[in-house]
Amino acid sequence: MTSDIDKKEIESILIIRLSAIGDVIRVLPSLGLLRKRFPMAKISWVVEEAASDILGGMGEIDEIIVFPKKRILRKLGRPWTFFGAVGEFVKFSKELRRSSFDVALDYHGLLKSGLISFFSGAPVRLGFAKGFSKELNHLFNNRKIKLPVPKLSRITRNLLLTEGLTGVDGVPEIHIGTTPEDRKVVDIIEAEYLSGERPRIVVHPSTSPRTPYKRWGAERYAALSDILVSRLKAEVIITFGPGEEDTAREVRDGMKHGATILDRPMRLRELAELYRRSDVYVGGDTGPMHIASFVGTPVVAIFGPTDPIENEPYVKTPFVMIRRPTDCSPCRKKGCTRGDCFEGITPEEVADEVIRLLGGYRKAIAYGI
Repeated sequence: MTSDIDKKEIESILIIRLSAIGDVIRVLPSLGLLRKRFPMAKISWVVEEAASDILGGMGEIDEIIVFPKKRILRKLGRPWTFFGAVGEFVKFSKELRRSSFDVALDYHGLLKSGLISFFSGAPVRLGFAKGFSKELNHLFNNRKIKLPVPKLSRITRNLLLTEGLTGVDGVPEIHIGTTPEDRKVVDIIEAEYLSGERPRIVVHPSTSPRTPYKRWGAERYAALSDILVSRLKAEVIITFGPGEEDTAREVRDGMKHGATILDRPMRLRELAELYRRSDVYVGGDTGPMHIASFVGTPVVAIFGPTDPIENEPYVKTPFVMIRRPTDCSPCRKKGCTRGDCFEGITPEEVADEVIRLLGGYRKAIAYGI
């Protein structure tokens, strides 16, 4: 695959992964591999606005290009502005072409990312082969990567695409970067809300409003948090994203003990910094789970209908995935109201895994418990 690519001539690289937050994060090992192999190249990343914040502290990236998805969709939604949407995309494509990219890597594998790759003007465009991408994406890329098996972790899948350019090089160590402003925000939170003298456990009980089927349940998270306070004297912090406030408050209000909950959703890099300073993260298969994993914080991930192979956390960070296999899981059915795959996962079991990741009671003793 790489034999016809003159790597010495690669000076400008375009990464295409537009969304979602967790999927963008899982391209970071590939970013690390590209930067290692091409230390002097300019690396640009096309991403949608919602996920762009998490990339802002990454020194490996030279340029973040925000794809104007919202503007395009608004105009596509009205017949009389349809050609305006086309014009927006043409304008965006012309700006991309001015960068004269040598290589584009399409990690997204959909029609929209294929169009961006094609119209970027990059002479070498790597993407997934037919059967491993969707919406005719394979037609727009001229270096097609076939995967050895259909089901792989997203991180491994992305690395295999990257190795079509770099050659085989393993899984690199890379972490989400934050800025002085992000660290200052968390400094203020620590000074106002947290003691820093007890095990700090982050609980992220919700998911985006579009994925309620991935939620373990506020009542269970409340019971778990109470167990952690009782057994470890833990400092429990409940985090949430936009539209998830009600679930976070439901967890706090259902607890017998106290927990810290902020009065607003944190920005993605602020979450990353808060998680970096915490001892263990507990939550479902969400973007914040991957954020915690990519700042080096041990993760207890509670899986229901989503695939634990495809969605496993970063292997360089300790993690435990808890799930109950059922005949119908993984299914990813958005309308499922049964929740069979969550039945039998108890707060006590999850608490045991948190304690194990903390290093057992030896670390608890270090906190004076």
